[in-house]
Amino acid sequence: MAVKAIEEIATQAAERVLGHLEGERLIPRFIDSYVMGFDRPQLKNPPEQFRERSNRIGREALVLMGLLVCERCGERLYRFRLGPLKLRDTDAAERLSAAFWQAMGEELKLRPEQAAELRLGTDDYRDPQARAEVFRQRIAPLLDPAPQMKDKAEHAGQKFYEALDKVATQVATRLFSS
Repeated sequence: MAVKAIEEIATQAAERVLGHLEGERLIPRFIDSYVMGFDRPQLKNPPEQFRERSNRIGREALVLMGLLVCERCGERLYRFRLGPLKLRDTDAAERLSAAFWQAMGEELKLRPEQAAELRLGTDDYRDPQARAEVFRQRIAPLLDPAPQMKDKAEHAGQKFYEALDKVATQVATRLFSS
């Protein structure tokens, strides 16, 4: 696959990830469903603290979804082969990931070091076996800091993880089907 095509895919992926997170209001809908579902309106006060927690949830969701989209897209990149054996192109997948985070930084109007920080945030989610647990443990105290609500917040975090995983798969599928 040509370098230009990889950069185009990365740019489109960044646009679609932001489109889902912002356009579909995934983070506010997630938080509001938790607040209303467990009758916890006090979580929205004071507004400054609620906004800070919401922003941190949004950052975690962006980092996780970006990693998932890069992985799903990278799985679809193959290098030239002879015969029936398909060989995954790990170099192209890495270029796509780097181009994705650069495009994400441009979309968010971040400085290069801030965009690099986002990409570094994916390191904690590299292990696919531990990924959901890490996400739950990070999201739960941001969603609801009350110790007695920890299990409910972790359960909500797991459901949010599953939703982000599903959206990431849809994004990759749409990018490679068009």
